[in-house]
Amino acid sequence: MNHNWKIYDLKRTTADGVVKLITYACESEDSGYGTRKIGELTVTGSASDPDFIAYDSLTEANVLAWVTSSVDTSSFESENSASIASTIVAQAAITESNGTPW
Repeated sequence: MNHNWKIYDLKRTTADGVVKLITYACESEDSGYGTRKIGELTVTGSASDPDFIAYDSLTEANVLAWVTSSVDTSSFESENSASIASTIVAQAAITESNGTPW
């Protein structure tokens, strides 16, 4: 099972570049099947914080570190794993199909 964490969007205050909301996802894949779980994280802070990173200097790695330190990543990954496992079981249970051989 491969789990890939991604940042989809950032909402910020335009005046100072302080990020207020992060939209993120855990995209998971196994045996050709995939799923994703999307979440949002509200963050607080100000441009005067000692560890403030200017918006233009942010990297995905910076923001992912905020997310993974604030959310239960194992829960997201477990839910995605269970979803894919259910899909694989359901696909294996199919015994009929429609179509033509040409």
